[in-house]
Amino acid sequence: MATNAPALLAPAARESSLAPAGGDAARQLRGDIASFIGLSAALLLMSRVVQRAVVPGLPPALHMAYSWGLLLVLLVPVALYVRRQSLPLSRMGVTTAHLRRSALESLVVALLLVAACFALRIGAWTRGEPLVTWGSIAEYNTTWRALFFALYAPHCLLQEFVARGVIQTSLERFLPRSSRAVHLALTAAFFGVYHLHVSLGFAFLTFAIGLLFGALYARHRTLIGVTLAHAALGLASVAVGLN
Repeated sequence: MATNAPALLAPAARESSLAPAGGDAARQLRGDIASFIGLSAALLLMSRVVQRAVVPGLPPALHMAYSWGLLLVLLVPVALYVRRQSLPLSRMGVTTAHLRRSALESLVVALLLVAACFALRIGAWTRGEPLVTWGSIAEYNTTWRALFFALYAPHCLLQEFVARGVIQTSLERFLPRSSRAVHLALTAAFFGVYHLHVSLGFAFLTFAIGLLFGALYARHRTLIGVTLAHAALGLASVAVGLN
């Protein structure tokens, strides 16, 4: 992966570095915003498909096929959108720049999130229930469970590429004079709405976690650290039966 992504940029620097250059800049920017609206509509449409396809009680093969199949289908409009942008992939977090700092910081966050998940299970554990239940994969056999674990981090990476690399970076570009808090809130709100089909509470939880993950990404501009935190939280929530 490319390693030439800049360090965290000040708002003024982001404005100049993320905006298209040249006499056709305004026209290109309008086209990019129109493409972004189309991509957003495709993402929200996909949430309806997920709602109908990924339901509790699916056999392991179908559950993983739907999860990966729908994500890969979603990557088609994402790839078309990214292709027409004037930004290199390194500006969308596909970089190893600042890897060590990002990984260390995200590891601390990951440990805190994992501890929070297990803390929510302590009450049941003290009543004699098992601490680890494996939630949605409890019925998986050893082979399917191993496959789930092996593929979970790549799945999280692709999700973070869409959420942080594409959506958050695009909002920074289209709203260069807004504060970082605005970019984080809008991105988190988008994916909170995306998860409304689960429940209102889950949508608010997604929003809160999205703010945290967005801040991690904004600090170091690499997907690696935020993917680490995402994978740790996801696996811990499955382990204690929250997911």
